[in-house]
Amino acid sequence: MRKLLILPVLCLSAVLLAQQPKINGPGADHVVGDLLIGLQKGSDVQAVMRDLLRAPDAPPGLVVDRVVSLPANIWLLKHDPDFPGARALEMVRRHPAVVAAQFNHLVHERITPNDSQFSQQWHHVDPQDNDIDSDLAWNITTGGNTALGDTIVVCVVEGFDRSHSDLNANAWVNRAEIDGNGIDDDANGYVDDVFGWNPSAGNDNSLFSGSHGTSCAGMVGAKGNNANGVSGANWAVKMMPVRIGSLTEANVIASYSYALAQRQRWNDTNGLEGAFVVATSSSWGIDQADPDNYPLWCGFYDTLGEAGILNCGATTNSNLNVDVVGDMPTACSSPYMISVTATNSSDQRTFSGYGAATIDVGAPGESVRTTSSSNGYTTTSGTSFATPLTAGVIALLYSAPCSGLAQLAHTDPQGAADAVRTALFAGVDQVGNLPGQTVTGGRINANNSLQYILTNCATYSPGVSVSARVFLQGPYNSTDGLMADGLRTAGLIPNTEPFTALGFTHVNGGGGETLGAGVTSTSGADAVVDWVLLELRDAGSPAQVLATRSALVQRDGDITATDGVSPVVFGVGAGDYHVAVRHRNHLGAMTATAITLDEAPTPIDFTSVATGTFGTDARIAIGAVRALWTGNATGDATVKYTGGSNDRDPILLAVGSTTPNGSAAGYLRTDTNLDGIVKYTGSANDRDIILTNTGSTTPNAVRAEQLP
Repeated sequence: MRKLLILPVLCLSAVLLAQQPKINGPGADHVVGDLLIGLQKGSDVQAVMRDLLRAPDAPPGLVVDRVVSLPANIWLLKHDPDFPGARALEMVRRHPAVVAAQFNHLVHERITPNDSQFSQQWHHVDPQDNDIDSDLAWNITTGGNTALGDTIVVCVVEGFDRSHSDLNANAWVNRAEIDGNGIDDDANGYVDDVFGWNPSAGNDNSLFSGSHGTSCAGMVGAKGNNANGVSGANWAVKMMPVRIGSLTEANVIASYSYALAQRQRWNDTNGLEGAFVVATSSSWGIDQADPDNYPLWCGFYDTLGEAGILNCGATTNSNLNVDVVGDMPTACSSPYMISVTATNSSDQRTFSGYGAATIDVGAPGESVRTTSSSNGYTTTSGTSFATPLTAGVIALLYSAPCSGLAQLAHTDPQGAADAVRTALFAGVDQVGNLPGQTVTGGRINANNSLQYILTNCATYSPGVSVSARVFLQGPYNSTDGLMADGLRTAGLIPNTEPFTALGFTHVNGGGGETLGAGVTSTSGADAVVDWVLLELRDAGSPAQVLATRSALVQRDGDITATDGVSPVVFGVGAGDYHVAVRHRNHLGAMTATAITLDEAPTPIDFTSVATGTFGTDARIAIGAVRALWTGNATGDATVKYTGGSNDRDPILLAVGSTTPNGSAAGYLRTDTNLDGIVKYTGSANDRDIILTNTGSTTPNAVRAEQLP
């Protein structure tokens, strides 16, 4: 059985960068209270400052500190460091004379840490390159905070010696709890959990003076660059101890539950309470165990993953094929259990378990230098030490200078965990005897994985959200100001979006959307009228479609996601976009100018005359409102009454050329008024409106869709 190890549980407390001390520690990326602004050529900084100070949301203490570059008109501003930096930046960016505004980022020398025994830590830097390239990763980030300024914490199960000079500065304290008062001050379900938790004792007695937990803590987060001892994978990570106590399955789950409770509270309060637990590390287990016999234990990893927690597990220290003989917990099938084997300074796995289907990665764990008891240091071996090193790297990846990933951890915790897991696996070095013996075939590489995150940073954005409105001319009723929902009442709205089958192009995640459960049961103003297609187009080249989403339009014009309630979300980064709305037999329209979009729903009202649209007469005026032109029965982006490819003839063909007074029911493109019945003659026919839209006195005219 493996010895008990720490559960490094990476927890973020919600401390914005603007709330950090002015003297930034390792991992901080800018000077708090500083803003750099670039002004338009000829703009006067004092005039800009007068405007900024008149704004109701101006940060207190805002002043011009100095000119940074007079030729480039770049200035350094300062404000009260207790005021949130993100809000100050947003306010300054709104001024029309400000070309660019940013934080005053810290620049670091390209150094390796000055820890006195760092040269013995081959797993960080090795002349033979059998290391995890920590030095290269540290040139980008040394950990501690995310790109949003949240403080990263690692929970060490088993406990560790907090008095150790290389660990004390990184020891976590729950400052929301008052020690010894017998009250659950922070209402997290644990009383007096100031120094973590001890599930066996039911208190926070997590201090452990033994060497094993202390050595594991050093692999995760021994203080880096402090001219003392060794360095962990993460120089400034905070370590929260959870001392498992007696090794029972109940205590295993109870230990994980503390991490889960902290992370769920963090998720539920958007980082204001709890802890941002991003990973756990366990160095205990059961050799040759069948995971099927441990359904609660294995299943708990999925629960942790749903909250955004990755879980590193140390496999057996015996040279066994885990695929064949089994192991707990590293043979659990959950994608949120990252099973780790140990490698040596030659990139070989020699004494530890393997398995092409069960053991995910290798990590240095033979003869590694780390902290020990009695304020000492030791060279030791075991998967127990490869595993916390991996957890420390996961913490480092979360500190990448990628705001998209940091924001994703708030909006989609499980998605952020998936992204970091993908980066960890994508960055491995395929070395030694690991190919064919592990799932990834490689040993972790911190720098490779960090570079993967930076390369893919834009894809982690939580996306932009649009809350749009549009009226379709065909079903619009000017008497009550609503559209008719004849397609819905006739049960004709298709379950899957119609645009793919009609030849519309989908990009960046659009296409294949399906109706949410029960959405067509809603009646009244929120009843569904039909499917519409939303497009985001390039601000500079609006003919280029960057993202699409099929959505639903309701009787009152609201456009929603397929659940009938939510705004429409696109998986692109915040920025400026033209927004277009299209329909299968109405002419589409697009905003005249690019609109700034971010994760907050942006209202865009195509029914309003105040919303400018691209081109000429892109919408029809119906009294005081605007609507999309109907009559595009052929789908060629024009409305024609006569001539080749006109839109009148398909209506006659639909009802029967020899029976013009007949009708055809169905979800048809020739149904220009969307009542579910195609008619060529008589009341509520679908032909007359085409003539009206081209001009009753100019039947040969053509009305073209105003999209680039």
